[in-house]
Amino acid sequence: MIKEKNKGGRPTKYTYEELRETLLEYAHKHIGGQIKLADLGRETRFPQYVWKNNKEIRKDIERLNKTPIEVVGLMKEQAFIVSAEDLVNNNYNNKKKLIDVVQQIINAYETTFEKALKVEELENALSCKEREVNNLKEEVQHYKNKYKELSVHSTTIRGREEHGLNENVLDIERYYRERRENQNSETENELADLFK
Repeated sequence: MIKEKNKGGRPTKYTYEELRETLLEYAHKHIGGQIKLADLGRETRFPQYVWKNNKEIRKDIERLNKTPIEVVGLMKEQAFIVSAEDLVNNNYNNKKKLIDVVQQIINAYETTFEKALKVEELENALSCKEREVNNLKEEVQHYKNKYKELSVHSTTIRGREEHGLNENVLDIERYYRERRENQNSETENELADLFK
């Protein structure tokens, strides 16, 4: 990165997004290493005081120093996978740090694996429910068709005898519909009489 020359005057204000993007590039380049404000000031286009004075960025730096795998969490939209070569080269002389970073990757893998198992379990449950719903729809359609068939057969004496029906289903429906309508009109008349 190219460093800007200080021309004096009022300090330039930098957005969190600009700093964050530069921090993530730096963290990716130095995987496993401690991120220091002085190094950021030296190796990036932003002076050290800019990194020091931005509270959000300092929190991100703390997260990255605790767990370098946090880079993925901080840059969800541009997540990357750590290369084994970078991991080893950046931590070759610090066995403890290398072990820490590898352990973080293993932990992240285990967490992701557990989530994948839960997702698979939910997908299987959803698939079973979809099959149940489809079976119920077929059953409903079967009974609708059967009802229509019986309704038609119930209109003739012979059809009722063949299918063991006592009444004309279509007439029964009409009877109950008319009865409901009569009851509603009677209730309306009673209410009208009450409020005369």
